[in-house]
Amino acid sequence: MKKIFLIPILLFSATFVCAQESKDIKLKAPQKNKGAKIMQALSERKSTRTFDAKELDIQTISNLLWAANGINRPDGKRTAPSAMNRQEVDVYVCLKSGAYFFNPQENELKFISDADCLLRDAPLTLYLVARAQEGNTWAYIDTGIVSQNISLFASGFGLATVPQGSMPKEKIIKDLKLTDSQLLILNHPVGYPAKENKEKNK
Repeated sequence: MKKIFLIPILLFSATFVCAQESKDIKLKAPQKNKGAKIMQALSERKSTRTFDAKELDIQTISNLLWAANGINRPDGKRTAPSAMNRQEVDVYVCLKSGAYFFNPQENELKFISDADCLLRDAPLTLYLVARAQEGNTWAYIDTGIVSQNISLFASGFGLATVPQGSMPKEKIIKDLKLTDSQLLILNHPVGYPAKENKEKNK
């Protein structure tokens, strides 16, 4: 009788675990032969603060995250250099479906929460978080390098973005479930530029 009673419990547990796992998003392989050449991307880089509502497709998101701080060599090294190869900068992703952690080793987005942490009405917001203590100069420098990768990718693929230090930090720390050993340093709203963007870019 006990065995019969345990079967529905086990089935429910398995279903619940699968439902949780299904919230992770498997990314596509990056398209390394796409986008503008580097000199063109540099010449067209700008900060844009207004965005179109159009969503980014999974391939574009995959390309963006790989460019930001993905793995580009068999030894696990990244597209963004870091001091003594610490690789202490993590990229968190916020979409309409919630908050995620970018796992470059598995090339996937690990679901964190259902929180709404999008900024500036962009369809996607990236948060750059360093596993370091306050005052670690290298963590800020390494974060800046990842930030520039994001800006150049956006320029090369016709997207809009702006690196920002301002954000509701307490809320974001809670939404991303960050710990005291993690520094929330920068964010990048990313999307297509607004069709009628009259703002002056700098």
